[in-house]
Amino acid sequence: MNNGLTITPPRNYLNKFFCKSPNPIAISFAKDGTYIEVNEAFTKTTGLRRQELIGQTSVGIGHITPEQRLVIINAIKEKGYAQNIELEVRVRNNRVICELFNSSVINTGKDDFLLTVITDITEHRLAEEARQNNILFESLAAIAGTGVILIRDHHRKPPYPFFINDEAKRALNGRQVTDVLDAVDSQEPAYFTTETVCYRVKTILTHNGPSGKIILLEPQPDYLCIQAGLKNYNLSRRQEETALLAATGYSNREIAEKLFISEHTVKDHLKEIFQKIGVRTRSELCPKILGWR
Repeated sequence: MNNGLTITPPRNYLNKFFCKSPNPIAISFAKDGTYIEVNEAFTKTTGLRRQELIGQTSVGIGHITPEQRLVIINAIKEKGYAQNIELEVRVRNNRVICELFNSSVINTGKDDFLLTVITDITEHRLAEEARQNNILFESLAAIAGTGVILIRDHHRKPPYPFFINDEAKRALNGRQVTDVLDAVDSQEPAYFTTETVCYRVKTILTHNGPSGKIILLEPQPDYLCIQAGLKNYNLSRRQEETALLAATGYSNREIAEKLFISEHTVKDHLKEIFQKIGVRTRSELCPKILGWR
């Protein structure tokens, strides 16, 4: 018990607490962020000496961006302080880490200062991301009958496939993920064909990392892919109908009955269809349209 006594630690104790704190701490002018004092942990984090930091700003040394500083300043304007602001920042050797920023305003009567305490949460962040990835991978692996490809950053050249399930591996069979993305970019709906299976390609954007994307390969009946592929050959509507039936195994008589036309008209259609698609026989239609040859 202190019996109502107020104990004020000696000033040199406070200086030691500031200097020896394991957390990076900085004192700066509130108006522009210019550093007036930093502790040892702060210098170790940034990789700069105290003399190189004093008179500089967090934005000036490249520790945070102007936009990130604005997030902190807006929080202070709204609440009077910034609490647990999570930012990805650059430190020594241009390394990117994740830090929590806590800033409080100190008024001396003449100037306003910011006391900023920083906590490195990079390891915690990585552990949490790993846990989330495990949950995501287990969920994706449990999807049966559909190929699943998770791309971490689909803007990256080439894109990085972060996860591929067994069905997607069978579909690719040594081909590149870019082949699937090219199919998505070239048409809608998008289809990806192999020598045995035709897949409908769907994409889902995720929040898993930057520009995350999930690609789904759903097995489809051949006729749907043939129907989509015929759009690439500038056929008339009647020619598309004829070509679809011919490519899926119907005889001239069956095509004539289904379309209510004569067998002679069917032959005329097929002659022009073969010329436009670049085949000689009806047995070549399906492989050519599906890209199997």
